[in-house]
Amino acid sequence: MTSIRGVVVSKQLVYDATGVRYIKIDVIEERELPGPVAAFSTQDEQMAQIVREVMPLVSQIVRSLPFGGGKVAVPRVTLWLTDDEVESFGEIDVGDVVLISVRGGEILLKPER
Repeated sequence: MTSIRGVVVSKQLVYDATGVRYIKIDVIEERELPGPVAAFSTQDEQMAQIVREVMPLVSQIVRSLPFGGGKVAVPRVTLWLTDDEVESFGEIDVGDVVLISVRGGEILLKPER
């Protein structure tokens, strides 16, 4: 079984072409950005030493930036639920954490409580 920890990032009221009302719920997985060290590969040992010394500082600066803090959002699941299905699922809102489990051709999504 594979499990993914996701975060609800949007919840919208939408209507299909026939006028049926749905609640569209988008779930993303937040992943750490790979460190900038991977971008530097060099044969020169002196340059490699400089990169090793500077990269912790660069990584810290990247994590402190306001546009993501060193994480990237990966879209994982979009649900289109009717009002009855949302009621059956339970209350879910933007910012909630959900667990997505994949096993034997089955996908299970449940709120993390």
